Amino acid sequence: MKITFKTIFSAITYIFILLGCYFLIKKIPSFTPPVILVIKYSSYVIFGLGITLSIRFNRGRVFLIILLLTLSQLFLDHYSELSINITTYSQVLYPVMCLLIPLNIVTISHLKERGLFSLWGKIRITLIAIQLFVIYKITVSNNSSIQKVLNYKFINLPLEKTIMNQTALLIFFLTLIFFIIKAYVKNSVFEVRLVGVIISVFTALFFINDKISFSIFLSAAGLMLIISIIEDSYSMAYLDELTGIPSRRALRENLMKLGNKYVIAMIDIDFFKKFNDKYGHDVGDDVLKLVASNLVQVTGGGKAFRYGGEEFTILFPGKSINDVIPHLENLREQVSKSGYTRKSSKAQSSKSKSQNSSQLFVTISIGVCEKNSTYKYPSDVIKGADKALYRAKKKGRNCVSK
Repeated sequence: MKITFKTIFSAITYIFILLGCYFLIKKIPSFTPPVILVIKYSSYVIFGLGITLSIRFNRGRVFLIILLLTLSQLFLDHYSELSINITTYSQVLYPVMCLLIPLNIVTISHLKERGLFSLWGKIRITLIAIQLFVIYKITVSNNSSIQKVLNYKFINLPLEKTIMNQTALLIFFLTLIFFIIKAYVKNSVFEVRLVGVIISVFTALFFINDKISFSIFLSAAGLMLIISIIEDSYSMAYLDELTGIPSRRALRENLMKLGNKYVIAMIDIDFFKKFNDKYGHDVGDDVLKLVASNLVQVTGGGKAFRYGGEEFTILFPGKSINDVIPHLENLREQVSKSGYTRKSSKAQSSKSKSQNSSQLFVTISIGVCEKNSTYKYPSDVIKGADKALYRAKKKGRNCVSK
């Protein structure tokens, strides 16, 4: 299983956030009362910012999680104003909330983005509100049977300082394991974020009697979700949705950073339109992803971008044409040998296994140009690379031309 740098970086970031929370709590005794007051209510500020950003960037799942955490904290902080006494709070409200939060986060993680204020979005928001209303009714009913079920002990644990029930401990543990496994299997950054969120929320609820620690760790969960919005927004703006490599917008920004010596290569998949028409757009998309996965492995200090359609661009800062030609030749050969396995349709399932799938191969043509007295600006160098690409196609394709 290949773990990407982005996944590792996200995990490290969230570890540092949690460590920061720990050291902040250690420093609390040295803070003045006004600073402590700000820290106590910081989670609401962070949640408010997260809700604003999630609405602005239409991140439905993050919005629902932050909304859930905000309403849960309001319930737990102001239970007395809802005519709930301390015994009922500790025996019913708090245990139920400890179950509600992780189970809802798991559910929300499986939802597809359907828009915040679409019909689906409104239904999801309403369901969270209904859950909290039902919890409130259960709490004020003060049913002794419900209290017994919520506080049932499976085994004796040395956790007398917390009022968190054993069922909630088990649910949190299973939720954490679930997201860790899912993050590893899918190599999903979103699941890595949720691992951090679950740890933060658990720690906050575990130390519920210390309102400062409670607020700090909820703030950490909110901060992790805000970071996820920023990361997703960056990916949408600068990464190509299909192939996952930097897009044309990212290319434009990188062109502005080039120095006085560089090479630009333009790459085109040979006969891609015919290939697409013959095998269909789904297979065509898979082939684009296959080619892109090879391009990002280019050596020689090159960086690949999707230019548009079946065209790609590679920048080589600080290089000359003679420097990069061997690397592009290796890349061309690597792509030509990377077969795509096309599975047969169900209608062909009665045929032999050797006929049920086929290897498809594509080739690429590459045009290369470097900055010189004729091609002074990046736009000129791209045009020069385009002319070289045209020459490569005239030579018979599957070659590098300069």
